[in-house]
Amino acid sequence: MEKLLKLALEIKNKSLRKKVIGFLKDIKLSSKDFKKYPKEKLKTAGSLFVIPTSGMGAIERGLLEHTVALTELCIEVVDVFKKNYGLKLNKDFLVTASILHDLMKVFEYKRNKSGDLEPTGIMLDHTMLGVAELYSRDFPEEVIHIVASHFGEGGPTPPRSFEAVIFHHLDSLVSVVEYYHRYKKKIDHQIVFLTEEDLKRLGEKN
Repeated sequence: MEKLLKLALEIKNKSLRKKVIGFLKDIKLSSKDFKKYPKEKLKTAGSLFVIPTSGMGAIERGLLEHTVALTELCIEVVDVFKKNYGLKLNKDFLVTASILHDLMKVFEYKRNKSGDLEPTGIMLDHTMLGVAELYSRDFPEEVIHIVASHFGEGGPTPPRSFEAVIFHHLDSLVSVVEYYHRYKKKIDHQIVFLTEEDLKRLGEKN
């Protein structure tokens, strides 16, 4: 948590920074109908992830570890694209979305008596829960869009800003590294990422 709070200081907009820090210090589901779901402690939380386009399986990973690595990468990429392409990305939006995009997984999974992760039974996934909570806390539309679209073109909300597109690919990149390096999974097949256009062209050829 200390690392996330420190990264939140990278947000220059005071109002937005205050909202992010407030969210981190009070992670909850505002709707009364969802208060029945348990909340896993952030410091011990893990998550399951699958990237269907690469054929990867599901593994448990550290939620904080993933969030810190992704946020640090988002901070660096802002300077890289500005220096090399003159592209001015909104760092505040990227950092905010990165810190908050997976936080609702603390309601999606819980530890059982054996210490293993299992679903809580909540009927909305972490992205929908996150979007709803961000909306209820009056976060900027641009930030909500980045979080809503972080699954990419194959998700229900495709990315429609440079920040959203870049964030989706950085999130996927970190996940691939975690899967094949951090968790020592053997690379025994070629990893291929296909966009909606790629799939459409393949369908036309076949």
